[in-house]
Formats: sequence, C-alpha cells, structure tokens
Amino acid sequence: MSRRDVNDQNCVQPDRTADLLAGLRTEAHANDQLVALAAYFDAASNETRLRMLYVLHRAGELCVCDLADIFEITQPSVSRHLKILREKALVEARRDAQTIYYSVCTDNAFARMLVEFFEQGDKAQVTLNLNPTDSAS
Repeated sequence: MSRRDVNDQNCVQPDRTADLLAGLRTEAHANDQLVALAAYFDAASNETRLRMLYVLHRAGELCVCDLADIFEITQPSVSRHLKILREKALVEARRDAQTIYYSVCTDNAFARMLVEFFEQGDKAQVTLNLNPTDSAS
C-alpha cells in the first residue's frame, strides 16, 4: 500500500496549516521523553518480563531461583530478563550474602505506573479482547 499525498482535495481536515503540522512534527521528533518512554515500553513489552514485574510487585522481592521456579525457565534465562529490566531501572537488586533479591524499582515513574496498573487490574479484573471481531456479537 503506497502512501498518498494529503492535500485539500483528499484531506479530511483541509484547514490544517503547514506551520501547525511542521511544529507538531518538530515537537514529536525532538521530545526525548518519548524516546525514554519507548525504551521502557520495549523492556516491559516481553510477556515474561511483564509477568516478572507483576510477581515481583506481588511478592515484594524474589531471587533468580524463585523466578526460575515460577516461570519454569532456566536461571540464565531469568538473569537475561532481569538484566534488561535492570538496565531500564525497572527492577532493583539487594544482596544478602550469596543471594541477590530483586524488586520493582518504585523510584522509576514507569515502574510505578505499571504497579498502579497491576493494582487496578487486580481490583477490576481487567481483561483485553484480543479479537476485535468478537465484540460485534
């Protein structure tokens, strides 16, 4: 599908000025907060990592072996997921002798937003309809 040029003949809202659109384009591309937000979404977009954040929120803190047991994956796989979450400061680590415990980093605004979503979802039993054709019935 090719991109068509928008002009006065085919634009739904032809009264948009070129200056307004140019300003919005510049603003959207210059907003570094959006770049950071995309990185957070990228880290949390993996189902296993999102589930890890959820169980860390519910448990308070867990070690790698606990997470490996919960998700039935290897400890190296858990460590790789935690590394990505740590790089984005979504989880924090605490060492106790030989064991490192992980928890959700509540200093991170994106992590706080996820925790709030988890809490609201638990209360409201949030569900997503992944098949939009079902909603027509």
